Amino acid sequence: MAATNTTDDRFNREGDWDAQQFFSPADLELSPEEYAARHAQDWGCFSLHLYRYQDAKLGAWMRRLGEILFDEQELERCRRKFLTPEEYVAVLKRAAEEF
Repeated sequence: MAATNTTDDRFNREGDWDAQQFFSPADLELSPEEYAARHAQDWGCFSLHLYRYQDAKLGAWMRRLGEILFDEQELERCRRKFLTPEEYVAVLKRAAEEF
């Protein structure tokens, strides 16, 4: 019987290329806090914070974004800090929509 691979490949490879497929250079110019405030509602799931990165700065950015996305209180704090009242309402409306 052939052995099965029980590890998830994404944890065993560098994440730089994967992250660059989802985030533009302009996205990465924002802080993870501001990016989360503006775009968290557009992510149905997120696991890029679990990858390894050759680019340490990119890895730190992804880890911080993951922390925010999985912490409702922190996400709310970021939204209140970075969004205008109008943007805040629009983000909450978008977040309430089903994928």
